[in-house]
Amino acid sequence: MNKKKRYVIDKAHELFSEKGYHGTSIQDILDHSSISKGSFYNYFPSKGELFKAVFNLLQEDMRMKRDELLIGEDIRDKEVFIKQIVFIMEMNRKNKIIQLIEEVLVSNEPELIKYIKQTKDFFTTWIYERFLDIFSENQAKYLVDCAVLFTGMMQNILYTSNRQNGMLTVQQMATYCLHRVMTILDDVSQKDIQLFAPEKMSTLLSQSNNQNYFNNEFSFATLSMKKLIEKQFDLEDPKITTYVELLYFIQKEILINKEKPRQFLIESALTTLKSSSELHQSKEYIEYERTLAQMNYFPIV
Repeated sequence: MNKKKRYVIDKAHELFSEKGYHGTSIQDILDHSSISKGSFYNYFPSKGELFKAVFNLLQEDMRMKRDELLIGEDIRDKEVFIKQIVFIMEMNRKNKIIQLIEEVLVSNEPELIKYIKQTKDFFTTWIYERFLDIFSENQAKYLVDCAVLFTGMMQNILYTSNRQNGMLTVQQMATYCLHRVMTILDDVSQKDIQLFAPEKMSTLLSQSNNQNYFNNEFSFATLSMKKLIEKQFDLEDPKITTYVELLYFIQKEILINKEKPRQFLIESALTTLKSSSELHQSKEYIEYERTLAQMNYFPIV
């Protein structure tokens, strides 16, 4: 990303956090970042597009750090999941994400409202994917429902806690909601009650055509590879850490250096992954490589 453009995004973030989305004018941004109106519109067609750029960078940074909490850990560990939730909520609080979202949702900018709603879809989908890691395969058909319930409970308990001056910690809220979901999951599994089929998640994402947030297919291909690595090797095997770190390196390189990713480094990391006999013939690796090729980051020959 152009350094000047990134500087404007960072300065806009400061203003949005301090004054809110509606309270920040384009002139405020021009003054705070010391750029001309022409330069601004060369980078962003509107304040709404600048907000998206700010939100994208925040979400990408949060997503990478959230996933780093899994490195070297058992993906089935519920405590690790709770740590991820706590991290997400604390980052949201630090960056005033909830307040900014609430402002945008009452704006008269339909595209921006649609964008924010899509990011909520991505969060629910991530919860669903993590529940697939945590809970048994024979309960998988009920996990979309559980992801929706968990997300709703967290949002409403957080709201109520904030109304009472933050009487609960995020750790308490996340633990409480996960335990309630576990109870519900046992009940609906026993009675075979299901509201949303797993296919609904792919339908939800297909309606969220926002490639600026992150490439959905690449994200899921990376997650599938991580699951494969942790399944193929013993938890004490150092190869797990090596291979997962390579995955995250590729992910960071693509997300941070979108315009000029160091393709030779990506190909070097892929060569190491491909050298593993346990991985390179798997359907997960083939799909991962195909996804990178579609994104023009790795040519398959």
